[in-house]
Amino acid sequence: MIKQSILLLAEDSRCVGCEVRERGVCATLDISQIGDMEAAVSVKRLSEGQLLMLEGDPSDHVANVTRGRLKVYKSLPDGRTQLLRVLRPGDFIGAPFRDRTACTVAAITECELCLLPRKALEHLFERHREIEHAVMRQLEDELAEAQSRILTLGRKTAMERVAGFLVDEQEHARSCGEQIDELVLPLGRAEIGDLLGLTIETVSRCMTRLKKAGIIALEGGKSERVSVLDAGRLQELASAEAY
Repeated sequence: MIKQSILLLAEDSRCVGCEVRERGVCATLDISQIGDMEAAVSVKRLSEGQLLMLEGDPSDHVANVTRGRLKVYKSLPDGRTQLLRVLRPGDFIGAPFRDRTACTVAAITECELCLLPRKALEHLFERHREIEHAVMRQLEDELAEAQSRILTLGRKTAMERVAGFLVDEQEHARSCGEQIDELVLPLGRAEIGDLLGLTIETVSRCMTRLKKAGIIALEGGKSERVSVLDAGRLQELASAEAY
């Protein structure tokens, strides 16, 4: 009877067939456990520019990104903002151990997420310690990413930052099974500059230098496309200024 129930779940489950399940916090659950997660989540769809979370609001929900990209940023009282992070499919969003959200999260593209009430997540922690451990690993990865960002902003040159951003985009594309030599950038040049601590003019100059060096090719449009022509050279530039 149990085996029959598991087979029925496998046939009908949205979670079992999810393309990003193996990259999300629910990857630790087997088919017999995934029903507990699926019973608690709801699908949330966002249009481009729509807010998911607002800095300072109660931390009532967490989410897993299943499609699209979002940006995480903080704001000053005078309206200035700082872009902190870009979220992609498989990334975890929210503050499961805080009463209020620390940052604002908004959709860069059309997005789809699995939304989970924080209380439901706490119950899942009690029933499945694997989920709690997976969330902690995601938060540790986020901390490591923030530490790398501090190093980038404090010590790397403009060219190293821009090249590093493109290398990171390649790595994310690889993890999603996408082409790593044909990138669709999630951000415009002004937002890339915001993320990297550079002006839009500096980002543009670095892109032009990479193009003239034969390392990348550029194609404009609503979302800028970058063809990586020399991945090895790009990697070198990301780790040390070569010219």
